[in-house]
Amino acid sequence: MLPQATLIRRILWPRQASMFVIVGGAAGLMGDLTSFFAAFISPLFLALLFLLVAVSTACMCLAKASRVDTSDEQAVTDVVECGVCDALRFSLFAAVAFSLFMFIGQGQSATETVGERLGLIQKDVSEISGNVRQLTDMSQSQRIRANPRTPEDYFANAWIQSNIQRDQSSSHASLVAMYERFGPRKLDAAELFFSSGRDIKGRNELVAQMEQLALRQKDATLLVVAARNAGSDEQAARLGAQARQLDPDLPFAWWDVQAMTRTMASTGVDAPSQSAMIRRQVEDLKVFLAKIGDQPAGRHFFLPQYQGDHELLARQTLTNFESNLKTYERIEKSRPVTRSTTP
Repeated sequence: MLPQATLIRRILWPRQASMFVIVGGAAGLMGDLTSFFAAFISPLFLALLFLLVAVSTACMCLAKASRVDTSDEQAVTDVVECGVCDALRFSLFAAVAFSLFMFIGQGQSATETVGERLGLIQKDVSEISGNVRQLTDMSQSQRIRANPRTPEDYFANAWIQSNIQRDQSSSHASLVAMYERFGPRKLDAAELFFSSGRDIKGRNELVAQMEQLALRQKDATLLVVAARNAGSDEQAARLGAQARQLDPDLPFAWWDVQAMTRTMASTGVDAPSQSAMIRRQVEDLKVFLAKIGDQPAGRHFFLPQYQGDHELLARQTLTNFESNLKTYERIEKSRPVTRSTTP
């Protein structure tokens, strides 16, 4: 038999109900915080725990209240102010408070929801920071170095001025300043020196300047590029010979793919001339491969990532030349020998 409704109301909401509401709400808040910081405690587990305590204590309170004489005010007071009823009120208000937090958090604790939102904000800030850092790195990679001190600094400025700012005059000036102080022995620097200088100087003046700087700084890469762009075959041959003498270990001093067109164009079309030219090319290619095979591929460039596979190209060219050389040799052997007759 259930107790009267008035008695049940006094059990759930006594004269000091506000204290139980405060204590129960505090317990709910502590449970909410605990579920956020302790991964092994879930919001649902805490809500069920509070509810289980409330149901258990409610059963005991109601059983005790059903036997009390409601006409005896002292007996009623003793029932509604017992320790079990206090536990019921505490657990009930805690369960209600925590359920409210779960409702606000849409299935999880309100603190967890706020924490996740803060985490997302922090993640967004981190991503933005990373993007800003990438933009900063990119801008720094395209920024002129105010006080260049190394060959790399001068070349970086020249490359930016030539390729980003399209200012060939400033690019060439940066390279002139570099070669006045250093001999970097980088082929792409020598190539940029010539290409940027062509906008402000004549070919002959530029080639002569490259020869002077090469001899002063012992940098044969300048001679290799100057030989490519020499005004005559004789000048090209002289510059090439100087490059080999100045730096015998430089592979490109022995064979330069960009000079092949000049070499082949200056050779006669008859079989003996073609055979002699191919034989020289084969010999130079073998020296080139022997020297470049013992060195790192990017040693001769500031920006090796922009270069092709010179060694592979040289091997393929050598194979073709050796095949052509055999053909010319067979032609020469098959030609009849003419004998002169004397009276």
